[in-house]
Amino acid sequence: MTFLFTRVYWMLSFICFLLIASSCTVVDRIQYGATLADLSKKGLDSIPDDIYSDTSLRVLRLYGNSLDSLSFRIGDLVNLEELYLGRNDLKTLPHEIANLKKLRILSVQYNNIKELPAEIGQLDRLEQLILNQNELRCLPSTLGDMKSLQMLQVKYNFLDSLPSSIGECQQLQFIYLNRNNLLALPESLSEISGLKEIYMAGAGQMTDVPEILCKLRMLEVLEVDQFTPLPTCFVVRQTGRLTIIRR
Repeated sequence: MTFLFTRVYWMLSFICFLLIASSCTVVDRIQYGATLADLSKKGLDSIPDDIYSDTSLRVLRLYGNSLDSLSFRIGDLVNLEELYLGRNDLKTLPHEIANLKKLRILSVQYNNIKELPAEIGQLDRLEQLILNQNELRCLPSTLGDMKSLQMLQVKYNFLDSLPSSIGECQQLQFIYLNRNNLLALPESLSEISGLKEIYMAGAGQMTDVPEILCKLRMLEVLEVDQFTPLPTCFVVRQTGRLTIIRR
């Protein structure tokens, strides 16, 4: 009898464990901390409702799934500071992304995005905007409203120009323009006094680097194509702060 009772007890305990485990939310199973949810490489084609309900989240990682759209409910995550959406099938971002007023990092590289919503400019705390490997042909003029932006990565897109408003991003330090279709750089780029690094090898059919960029006294790295002509000012400054890289 004792043996039978013990066996029944352990069977019931195991069943209870399974019931409790099955009742856990997705967030319970994947979070590493109270404010982090990592759903990378989970084969998701949509974001679980549990995620949208957790407004305490500060970091959301959705890298390497099969998301082809993002619900307007992403705007409910008002405390989100970092959002990683790389390697999905996204074609656009919802207007409601503008509700993420605390967002500092937005990474949407390796997707199929052709256009960004104008509302993205309302992310005035955003420090890093990573858009590599998409299908962008232009950037919204509201880019200039991102007063905290420090890094802009738009490598491997189809951009033929940059908005002149980029000169209003006075905190911008690093800009990656490689592998685009740029015909020229906006003169307003020279107004970003703290710009430190510009990467523009393969950025387009630009025949030279505009002399107006000589105003960038804090520039430390300039990456250009092998035979791109440079203004004399850059050639002289190579012996000091500036490093010129030819690809």
